[in-house]
Amino acid sequence: MGDKEQRIKRLDNSYTESKTLETFRAHKHKRKLKRRMQFIIATGLLLVLLVGSSLIKSYISLQELDEQRAIAEQELESLGLQQEELDYYISLLEDEEYVAKLARSEYYLTKDNEIVFSFPDDRKPDHLEAGEEGDLSEEFIEEDD
Repeated sequence: MGDKEQRIKRLDNSYTESKTLETFRAHKHKRKLKRRMQFIIATGLLLVLLVGSSLIKSYISLQELDEQRAIAEQELESLGLQQEELDYYISLLEDEEYVAKLARSEYYLTKDNEIVFSFPDDRKPDHLEAGEEGDLSEEFIEEDD
């Protein structure tokens, strides 16, 4: 089958040569355009990937910052409540009767002709209950001594 002779004979004249050359040039030109388009598409995809990756990184960092902000707001709110509670106990410490009562209950100080009885089931003083979260009140009392 491979030994068949060609039945169509090619003419060797200037017209056929010019048409063959023209076809070859057209094919070469199409190949060149195709390579150029592939290069442009590859460059475009690379740019899209670069921009997309930076957008994704920015979005992720934005989400992390939002989480940090939410945590900070919660912490600020809890510290505000703790500050209000501490302000309340500061106002109590400005009252001389409360300080005297506190000194009698915590340090077993007495008035003249007074006897103090201590039981194991006695509850903690108010200022120690308030400071259990951070034990700030105990630190302040120890510093005052």
